[in-house]
Amino acid sequence: MKKWKCFLLIVMLFHFCIMPVSASTNTFTRTRDNLLVSQDIIVTSQNLDAILNTPAVDASEKVYDFADLLTDSEEKEIYQEVLDFIDQADMDMAIVTIAENNKNNEVAYADDFYDYNDFGTDSSHSGILFLADMDNRVIYMSTTGQAISLYNDYRIEAIMDAIYQEFSDQNYKEGISSFINATTGYKNLGYLNEMEDAKYHVASDGEIVRTFPFAIVFGVPFVITFIVIGIMIYKNKLVRKATSSRNYLVEDSANVKILSDTLTSTYTSVTPRYNSNSDGGFGGSSTHSSSSGRSHGGGGHRF
Repeated sequence: MKKWKCFLLIVMLFHFCIMPVSASTNTFTRTRDNLLVSQDIIVTSQNLDAILNTPAVDASEKVYDFADLLTDSEEKEIYQEVLDFIDQADMDMAIVTIAENNKNNEVAYADDFYDYNDFGTDSSHSGILFLADMDNRVIYMSTTGQAISLYNDYRIEAIMDAIYQEFSDQNYKEGISSFINATTGYKNLGYLNEMEDAKYHVASDGEIVRTFPFAIVFGVPFVITFIVIGIMIYKNKLVRKATSSRNYLVEDSANVKILSDTLTSTYTSVTPRYNSNSDGGFGGSSTHSSSSGRSHGGGGHRF
């Protein structure tokens, strides 16, 4: 009998070890008497339901895998990557995955989750929330505070375009890591004007790479060469055989005066031009107000 018990125990332990382990997320219950929101949130009849329908979590956990896309070990790796970002960027970050979306869309879910769980590193609640909405098959990035101007529409679109394929291929951990790499890279790159910003793109692993100017390096010399050859051919066609004695005038028999103008100085006036829709003089960020009344930027991509 003891042998059978030992055998069953071994089988159970073996079965547990080979089963994939899913990451879990702790949540708390919101009630009308205790909404579990920060004191600066103004509760109204318009946003009460939004608050009650938003999961209450510990903001220090940073990774909330409700859709069970990550194993425990992967969640720990992502958690450390998020902490590294927060330390370098001096702004907050949260990673959220959901299997079902109980709100109108991914924008409302991301903004509400960020606002009603008290994320943010300063008085403007600066930070980023990344949402993988498996219900609507979309990834979305919500920005708040200083993150709105740093991650403009161009940068958000570049990040989403670079990582969405990982989610299509079910490489969730790689996709999230690439997202964190990209946001870190843009933070290190800082604020650029639109022309300079366009010189960079996001690689599939999230690295920010300077785009090689193939068109300028190879295209311009080709065009110049083509023009020069064209001019030479045209001039050659203008040459005609001499048919008159006037072509053989005695040298110095005609007095020709050559007049020339000498450029003594020049002055160029340059006036800088700024985009009126941008923050800090570089690419614009579209913004909207969430149910809490706070301002957010953001963008997403279907997968």
